[in-house]
Amino acid sequence: MKSKKEFVTLKDIAKISGVSPATVSLALSGDKRVNIKTRKHVEEVAKKLNYVPNEIGRSLRSKKADTIALIFPDTTHNAFTHPYFVELLEGIMDTVVKNDFHLMISTTPKMNDEKASYSKILKNRRADGFILWPSTIEDKNILEIIGYGFPLVYLSKWHNDNIVTVERDDFGGAYEATKHLISLGRKKIVHISGPLNYQVSVDRLEGYRKALEESRLLYNPALVFEKDFLYENGKEVVENLQKNNVEFDAIFAGNDLMAIGAMDTLQKFGVNVPEDVSVIGCDDIDMASMTIPTLTTIYQPMRKIGEIAAQKIIDILKNEKVNEITTVVPTELVIRRSCGAKNNEIML
Repeated sequence: MKSKKEFVTLKDIAKISGVSPATVSLALSGDKRVNIKTRKHVEEVAKKLNYVPNEIGRSLRSKKADTIALIFPDTTHNAFTHPYFVELLEGIMDTVVKNDFHLMISTTPKMNDEKASYSKILKNRRADGFILWPSTIEDKNILEIIGYGFPLVYLSKWHNDNIVTVERDDFGGAYEATKHLISLGRKKIVHISGPLNYQVSVDRLEGYRKALEESRLLYNPALVFEKDFLYENGKEVVENLQKNNVEFDAIFAGNDLMAIGAMDTLQKFGVNVPEDVSVIGCDDIDMASMTIPTLTTIYQPMRKIGEIAAQKIIDILKNEKVNEITTVVPTELVIRRSCGAKNNEIML
């Protein structure tokens, strides 16, 4: 018997079983060319020796890695510090593990590094399929991954009917948030968008514009600010508005961090939230329910999105039918005190 510190090999099993290493390999893979009696004998010997299959070698032989790669393209913010990243990852991981796959996570800080990283995964066949976090609209590396023909699921809108996607309803969420502010009597609504080279920011801006249009309120470009998704940028927008004496009575921010930055700064200037200015964010991070006043925001079911995306890529890899090429997951407006809702509307 081998000591616990050593790896048991196919040769070890073959020697005890009285067959060739090739027969052992075929028997342990369930190959029908090996008769049942021999296969059971080899399996019993392998079990007694505590044999652990070499997954890397097996994947190279079968050209399958039993691995799904979750890829984060070059972004303006680190996905791992994003407040809801953990929920997305939990949804993906649970589904992947239940289906006996492995999960690989790949991210790079620069677009040139990104291309080299993806090429290595693709050429070495380290993953069978991909789940792609949204990249910038102009990111050519995503097109390269698609061009290789590997199975993939994209976590945003994609303007191609052949690409499988799981999308948040960013347009619908922004539309509902803006409509809610209008229903409260707000007419001069500031929108702090994320970078407009991301589809998520474009969709939220369009939802905001649509709500204004339906309510016959003029879209004013001077009330729209394109910023990165940071607390400091919400603060900066309010400082500029105050400095330039711009009139406004509400703010809809592209994420909660910017909304909280804006709300904190309004209060420093002596502007009451929500009496003078209503504020709505997006993402429903934990901090949103702890601010004073508590922050109205758009909840996005990131865990569910992760589960759906993982199940889709697994179905593709198993050659099973994918019922929906495009899945749009609804968002929900979580009404709290920062927008000025009546007490019976507040959701704690």
